[in-house]
Amino acid sequence: MSSLNTSLQIFDFPDVDPVRYVRIVGHGNSVNAWNSYTEVEIYGDTSVSASVDAKFSVPGSSVTASADDGNVPANTVDGSLTTRWSANGNGQWIKYDLGSSVKVAFIKIAFLSGDTRTSSFDIQTSTDNVNFTTVQSNVTSSLNTSLQTFDFPDVTPVRYVRIVGHGNSVNAWNSYNEVEIYGVVPVTPGIPVSTSAELTTALSNASAGTTIVLANGTYSQTGPFVLSNKNGTASSPITIKAAYQGQAIISGGASLQIQNSSNVVIEGLKFTNLGNTALLLDGSNNIRVTRNQFALQATGGTLIWLQVSGVNSHHNRIDHNDFGPKSDTDPLIAYQGDNNGNISQYDVIEYNYFHDVGPWVANGKETIRLGLSGISLSNGFNTIQYNLFENCDGEPEIVSVKSSNNTVRYNTFKTSKGGLTSRHGHNNSFYGNFFLGDGVETEEAGIRIYGNDHKIYNNYMENLTANAIILDNGNYDGGTSGYPSNPTADDLRAQWKIYRAQVVNNTIVNSTTGIIVGSSKTYATQDSRVANNIVKNSTGTLYDEVVTTNTIFEGNIGFGSTVSNNSSRTAAQIWGINPLLTTVNGLQKLSATSPAINAALGTYTFVTEDMDGETRSTTDIGADERSSSTSFGKHPLVVTEVGPNAP
Repeated sequence: MSSLNTSLQIFDFPDVDPVRYVRIVGHGNSVNAWNSYTEVEIYGDTSVSASVDAKFSVPGSSVTASADDGNVPANTVDGSLTTRWSANGNGQWIKYDLGSSVKVAFIKIAFLSGDTRTSSFDIQTSTDNVNFTTVQSNVTSSLNTSLQTFDFPDVTPVRYVRIVGHGNSVNAWNSYNEVEIYGVVPVTPGIPVSTSAELTTALSNASAGTTIVLANGTYSQTGPFVLSNKNGTASSPITIKAAYQGQAIISGGASLQIQNSSNVVIEGLKFTNLGNTALLLDGSNNIRVTRNQFALQATGGTLIWLQVSGVNSHHNRIDHNDFGPKSDTDPLIAYQGDNNGNISQYDVIEYNYFHDVGPWVANGKETIRLGLSGISLSNGFNTIQYNLFENCDGEPEIVSVKSSNNTVRYNTFKTSKGGLTSRHGHNNSFYGNFFLGDGVETEEAGIRIYGNDHKIYNNYMENLTANAIILDNGNYDGGTSGYPSNPTADDLRAQWKIYRAQVVNNTIVNSTTGIIVGSSKTYATQDSRVANNIVKNSTGTLYDEVVTTNTIFEGNIGFGSTVSNNSSRTAAQIWGINPLLTTVNGLQKLSATSPAINAALGTYTFVTEDMDGETRSTTDIGADERSSSTSFGKHPLVVTEVGPNAP
């Protein structure tokens, strides 16, 4: 009942959530039966998350277990109390992937023979599938065959829920008929779609600020889903995202194409389609591709998974995605240019997990190909950083740079055949990368370059079985400027003579080769510098000058094998002394008594920090600046730091 007042009056009640409609049912007033309201205002929490607990939808494919007896983990989410998961033994577990980080409030479990025996277990949660926290321990069920509720203080954020069984009151078996997990289910505002037709319509009608939310399920058709000539803004992008990360699947003959558009976000999708490029960014800019999974079906032919091309392509970001496994030839990511000799500019590829590429071919199965020979003289200003490449065994070039003025830094190449190559272009920088082989698999390489004015510094290389760093001879001379008039298509496809390369402050240990200058091809490197590097190998030649050049050597250390095949090198150029390395966090770094400390020669103004990201003072030789620290901002990446589930 209202009070006698002409102002807005507040009528409070316990919060209700979720709510879409509010209805006021009038009962007249103190004078007559009229209901007359001058103004109505409704208040509540406008955040994107609901605050009531609901059951999470967990598909069977997202349930795994330590073991089973043929009664598989997926049975616990099939909605039936007549099926079960079973595993014998203390500590056997079953785990549920909720698809994204959420708040978890309680779980329900129905137990096999729950009316005649009790079961004991722990409930654990995790954000990264590595580190689990026990939220309830030594829980015991009651005698009941129905779903039983096990409540605990709300936990957030949670991506994974694990139940660790300790058997039952009769024996060591852990047997659960059904498991339900409850918590705050995120409510993403936007246009919900659940069919291919609805997705097509939503893409056609999209405008700045539109968010298209794909429900769990498979989206398939004979051709691509297309967003064309649509422009968001930096503050109001067009967003295409999965309601639950990785559970909206682009499959069959479908794919996704973004054409002549800008300020678009593609988030949380899974691409398993067959025979078509999964995602094409064509003539588009300011596109973000984030937290998607690319796992296309093999065709036995050639297939690019993500392609960037077209006029007006720039400032795109590809981050926190999962790429692999891949067996088809052609790159996972390929930059194809605009048919006018230009590559997309100012793009960033970062925090992605590239893995399990193979089998090996001689050419054409790069993980990332940044350009083509025909656009190699165009400036990209693109950055490839903080990515993990693991078991990428496709071909000799894991990352193939075929354009100019790009940066490849802070990446980790782990047990991968092939290496990083500046195949075409000029003025590319390669620094702060970790190349970690196993010393067994063949063709585990470091960095190979062609062209002018490249910089290679602060890279760490260990247990490589192929060339660590090579300044290769070329079969075409593009001149000191690097821009000859009217080069032919064949000229652009050639391996260009190197001018003015700088190989500075790298560390190579326990590898087959060190730093190689030259090969049997015609044009040797000119006016290059090799300075302040450490090569400590037990076999081979540490500094192998295949041909005579005017390369300047200074401040290098070589130890453990043949220092150089050029006897004219002095100790100031290559110092044959033990660098006295010590193991820190699995890497060979300078010990407190290393002769490399404060011993670098020459001035290289671009070397301002070391491989750990620590500031260099009086520069030490090698990739590592001596430090007493054991925790570093830059380090070899692990799976939990990249990909869709990373922070």
